[in-house]
Amino acid sequence: MPAPALLTLALSLLACLISTGPAGAAEPRDRLERFRELAARRLALVEETGGRLDAEVQDEIEALLDAEVLESLRSGGPFASLEFIRDRLEAFADAWGGASLRITPAGAGFLVGRFLLSAKGVGNSIRLYGRSDGAAALIEAWREDGVPEVFPWPSPRAGDAAAFLAAWSEAPTGWGSRPLRLTLWRVRGRTPSATWQSAALYPDGLWASQLAVKGETVFIHYELRYPGWKPGCDVQSEQEDTYRVEPGTGSLTLVKRQLFNGWHRELQAAVTRLFAALEKGDTRGLTGLVPAAGVRKKLPAGLAAEAACDVQNPDTSRVAQVAASAPGENGRRVAWTLWWGRSESGWRLSDAAPVLR
Repeated sequence: MPAPALLTLALSLLACLISTGPAGAAEPRDRLERFRELAARRLALVEETGGRLDAEVQDEIEALLDAEVLESLRSGGPFASLEFIRDRLEAFADAWGGASLRITPAGAGFLVGRFLLSAKGVGNSIRLYGRSDGAAALIEAWREDGVPEVFPWPSPRAGDAAAFLAAWSEAPTGWGSRPLRLTLWRVRGRTPSATWQSAALYPDGLWASQLAVKGETVFIHYELRYPGWKPGCDVQSEQEDTYRVEPGTGSLTLVKRQLFNGWHRELQAAVTRLFAALEKGDTRGLTGLVPAAGVRKKLPAGLAAEAACDVQNPDTSRVAQVAASAPGENGRRVAWTLWWGRSESGWRLSDAAPVLR
């Protein structure tokens, strides 16, 4: 056969392979159609209402996606390539615009799928694929509330077959932060184990405004929620932690902690003590926080904190105003302003007065 004819035949066969996929391609097309049907009927409802996804529906959707990945891996050759699998998953994502289906390598012979079915944080999963008894298999799957993200870990320790960092973030707070959970997973043999978890270090929760992963270094910028912290206010205390891998254990260890606007946490610690002293009638504690006797006499019974944001002029950083209120006539509360000054001994109340209307 002439060379041009051979070339034409080869290109035709290649095009046929690409268009049909692995052997038994009718089944993948059926999977895609079933996924499209479930997305139209069930996933769309989740996006519209914010409700839960039925567990049975999620099971079926995940089974369809698993079958797509595993069939490609078991077919071998070009069909088992990362590019081919990504292309097949992209067809599912195109069938449901609300889905984002990513798959990344996690180590020798392992792939991690980050399957986002809903931006509202329901029906999502992280899935680890590898080999079991010589065949491609789903090794482990994780479902949690929130939006998942997977960060490849560049160099697993000796004895580790795979490693990756998993992040789950929940609905945004409305002022630039999200509840965040992080887990560093390492795989030995076919068994994943959590070698580091943020929940153990931030037991009261982690509300992160920024997360960055560079190599084996993790940067987390987050809110500090302390007595007197007020939702949505600017210039409150925040912190940034930097973690790096500890060579001996493979876990993450804190190597740097930077505090931003620490003055606000210190101010609110003093404000919280002031209201507690007023409530308990603690004269000694009150005198320590309000040195001037004339100012102490101004403070009415029942004075309490208000949710308004504290005010600090950058040009006079050692002075701040805090909103409060006290009981007034007809059961109404009267707004007060408390002026605080920062000295070598800490924040002290310098004056207080009702707000004139």
